Amino acid sequence: MTDHYHFPPPARHGLRAAVLSCLVLLAAPARAETRHLALTPANTTVLLHADSVVGGMDGQFGTVSGTLDYDLSRQTCHVDLTMDATTVHMGTVLERTAARSGGMLDSDRWPTVHYVGDCRPRVVDNAVQSRMVGKMTLRGQTHLMVFETQMVFTGNTLTMLDSTGTFDGRAWGMSTLLHTVKPYMRTETRISLPPHG
Repeated sequence: MTDHYHFPPPARHGLRAAVLSCLVLLAAPARAETRHLALTPANTTVLLHADSVVGGMDGQFGTVSGTLDYDLSRQTCHVDLTMDATTVHMGTVLERTAARSGGMLDSDRWPTVHYVGDCRPRVVDNAVQSRMVGKMTLRGQTHLMVFETQMVFTGNTLTMLDSTGTFDGRAWGMSTLLHTVKPYMRTETRISLPPHG
């Protein structure tokens, strides 16, 4: 008597296994590319510059918090950043008082500055840069704020996001302090990224 063995079609099972393997391989890098970073004063520096009749006023927010989500494969990012206006440091006591006053940041009434935005890459002079478009809430008012963002690489590793933008303080209700401080101000945000494996 002859035994009959029924084997499943090898090609069908082989194809199914190959497809599943490819899906796993394709899905794993995609998950690994998206990274999340909690923003703190240790990795985030927010600078503020204003010009006055007596020279430049440079300051830095002492306390910042928020989140950064960035996709290494697409080189895109989403930033949600809050700055404590009561902690802004300036070069002199007079400048610090002016920056926190009702004519500028008005930190007593509006203690925080908030920015939410998204960036996408572009190539400028053989360097990868991107424009971050979002909204900034300052002195209780929210308006469009655009940053030019440079992605800084060390080798093939993204190590910093450096964003610079200029805004007209009058749009947020700032006073020009009897024309002693020019209305256009510049802000720069530097976010240091951790190494990844």
